[in-house]
Amino acid sequence: MHDESTCMDSAGMSGQAVGPSGYDRFPLFLLFGITRITVRPLLKSALLLLLLSGAALSVSCQRSSQDAASPVRNVSLLHYFSFSSSFSGTMDAIATDFNRQSKAHRLTATPLDHESFKASIHEDLKHGNTADLYSYWAGSRVEAILDSLMPLDDVLPPAEMDRIFGESVARSASRYREQTYLVPLTQHLVGFFYNKKIFAENGLTPPATWAEFKRAGDVLKSRGIVPVALGAKARWPAQFWFDYLLLRTAPIEYRQRLMSGKAALTDPEVVRVFAIWRDLIRNGLFNDNPNAVDFDSGAALMVHRGEAAMTLMGTWLVGYYSSTEIQWGAGTDYGFFPFPIIDPRIPRVALGPVDGLVLPKSARNIDGARKVLLYMASASPQERISLGSGAMVPMLGVDEKTEMPGASRRQAIREERNRSASWAFNFDLATAPERAQIGLALFNRFLEFPDQYRILLGQAESRMRQVNP
Repeated sequence: MHDESTCMDSAGMSGQAVGPSGYDRFPLFLLFGITRITVRPLLKSALLLLLLSGAALSVSCQRSSQDAASPVRNVSLLHYFSFSSSFSGTMDAIATDFNRQSKAHRLTATPLDHESFKASIHEDLKHGNTADLYSYWAGSRVEAILDSLMPLDDVLPPAEMDRIFGESVARSASRYREQTYLVPLTQHLVGFFYNKKIFAENGLTPPATWAEFKRAGDVLKSRGIVPVALGAKARWPAQFWFDYLLLRTAPIEYRQRLMSGKAALTDPEVVRVFAIWRDLIRNGLFNDNPNAVDFDSGAALMVHRGEAAMTLMGTWLVGYYSSTEIQWGAGTDYGFFPFPIIDPRIPRVALGPVDGLVLPKSARNIDGARKVLLYMASASPQERISLGSGAMVPMLGVDEKTEMPGASRRQAIREERNRSASWAFNFDLATAPERAQIGLALFNRFLEFPDQYRILLGQAESRMRQVNP
């Protein structure tokens, strides 16, 4: 970096009229003790040296002025991603890699816990004081803030999104009002994590049908083991039971009508789901008082300790099991299997959230944010996030080509995704936020009073009618 006074002084010197007469008048002989006759040849060399050094300094000062006029601009990213201890620096590593490639922009990624993030993004958008990019959940959450977001078709046109992520993911997760608004980063699948030792000691294999699932539950209960650990203290974990029981007994088209407010919680399809769920509770399939148990340090830990055989959760649970506190290995200590088939006539549907990045209209560095989005739609950052979060890589072909830890678990997850006719977002990401809150409260209330499910459904439906779909 050059000092401004140096540039100014040099410019002043080079601005003087310098020629033979000028040098003739300069009393160099007084300084060097030589005669005027011997100075002239030396002056020619000195003049050349002075001109060269002045030109070099002038170019350097011009570069400094250009750098000052075009400084590196920050791109701020606010996210809710959390990673296991060995991958805790994932987002920092991604930012470092982008910054190494970018000359004009510098990415800064800042994490927030989920609850703080939910409040922050809405407040930021409300007041127009936003980060340049946010992570967000695809589905109804993006739809709810769509008017505050910038479409991304000029960065990643629909045809390009289909090529990178596949048409099903691009359409369900990224496209709203026929435009692209979200770049997918993770694709989590909800399914059963089970204790392999418990299954082996009791002669069990992962159940594929509902009859096999209930039979496994009976075996485990007879041995004094809780078949399924459920930790619903945070409210949202219970929704996965409603989601899968409905998706395995009714077509996805019905669920879509229910999520959009065009079907009712008092419909026979929903009543049947709660009747099945009530019978599971009555038969002792779950642990006691699930509403007081955390999904990870409660239910997942019960499976780790062998107190329970399995738990229904998303693939983000991989991070908990691979943490330094647990150190449980995929494929050796625990396994994964999809939710069993109940009615074989119903097309198979996979369930889980897709996380991605969105660009608010009020972003300060829109150009830099677009360049980050293009980078995030490449293999390297997607692989890194997958390794740290346990999610599938939403990009086509990447997960299949890359050797990653837990290969057998990833194979089971990939097979379920590939053989499912459709992909669905979990309840609170598939319906409007106000309706989601009513549903989550219903599920937790039901766990306390399962025999009153008809009354609870009627009450929840009355509240649903008071909010917009």
